[in-house]
Amino acid sequence: MIRMNKWETIREEFPALQRTINGRKLVYLDSACMSLKPNSVIEAMDEYYMKFPACGGRSIHHLGEEVSNAYSAARDKFARFINSPEPKQVIWTRNATESLNIVARCIDLPKKSKIVTTTLEHHSGSLPFVERAQRDSLDIEIIPANDDGTFDIEDWKKAIDNKTRLVSVVHSSNVTGTVAPLREIIEIAHDRGALVVSDDAQYAPHHPLNVRKLDVDFSAISVHKMCGPTGMGVLYGKEEHLDEMDMLLHGGDTVSNVRLENGKIVPEYLPPPEKYEAGLQNYAGAIGAGAAAEFLQSIGMKAIEKHERSILTDVLSQMQDMEHVHIIGTDNIDIKTGLVTFYVDTVESAHDVATFLSEEFAVMIRSGAHCTHPFHYQLGLSLTKGTARASFYLYNNKQDAKMFIDGLNTLIDAST
Repeated sequence: MIRMNKWETIREEFPALQRTINGRKLVYLDSACMSLKPNSVIEAMDEYYMKFPACGGRSIHHLGEEVSNAYSAARDKFARFINSPEPKQVIWTRNATESLNIVARCIDLPKKSKIVTTTLEHHSGSLPFVERAQRDSLDIEIIPANDDGTFDIEDWKKAIDNKTRLVSVVHSSNVTGTVAPLREIIEIAHDRGALVVSDDAQYAPHHPLNVRKLDVDFSAISVHKMCGPTGMGVLYGKEEHLDEMDMLLHGGDTVSNVRLENGKIVPEYLPPPEKYEAGLQNYAGAIGAGAAAEFLQSIGMKAIEKHERSILTDVLSQMQDMEHVHIIGTDNIDIKTGLVTFYVDTVESAHDVATFLSEEFAVMIRSGAHCTHPFHYQLGLSLTKGTARASFYLYNNKQDAKMFIDGLNTLIDAST
């Protein structure tokens, strides 16, 4: 009898991995864009739709109570996942993009204050703050990342001054995989009276995230990158900031009472989290998000981090010896999430690399500029040609890595 190891057993939980493409077993290396979903998440969402597909909060009948309980339990699970002090500090959003926009649009920033961000940000981590600065005539300073995706902490000390009120920083880059020195950045910002919002879309699925220990003011997370459903995100915020910020949306479920006084409508709004969750909620999505958090915690984020780095170490060591392959980002595994971005100088574009690997080897990778145009411009890389990205997750193994390397070698041989 053949006994599967822990990681092979985990692979069995992902039904998509049972597929074959053009006669080959699927190798999925695009988790930095979208992760696959385990049975437990799919089943949790199916249970909602099949057993109690009703409204939460609004309906006091039996099904309504079941929805409310499951919805509340999901928030509790996610709060534990990031070690939030209180579940009410976990706000359900559509994605990290919406979470970052809420902060950028709704936080109070005095006139003549400054925002600080970087060239390495995903567009969702920079554009909302660029627009806010333009709207209110605020200063904004862009810290250039080093070409390998690392940061010089001295640049942060210079940029974050006493005028700075908000810092937006990507915790783990979706291009270089590098992990920012977030704790040091937060300490510098807080010493100078600034708040920090961390883009944790790439960090949260792969590393232990402890918002309380970090002392971060806001954290934005995309659930679809961490084994959860699409259309679900999380905004974590410190209680005092969530209480003070303006609302983004107004309407149902945000109010405790709406009075009619002398022909005028006078609303009384609820505190967070309801303050930021207007309208009918994505109950199935929230339940799936809670199930995803629970699934990852059952494995252990440290174990996931170690597993991914083991695969990435092997991949990087082989790619570094390949002619015509150019890797973007640091090779320091200790400060890197499990992805590698690269280009092949004998192939016209990254899309050609991705198409070849998909069609000939059933290896799914990402190609393009990865919503990080400024960093590509900084490196002098063509947006048209783009870069290719292979990203690894808990369900990948050494055989997946081998198929990727074999495919890449075959492509290079064919193109030279």
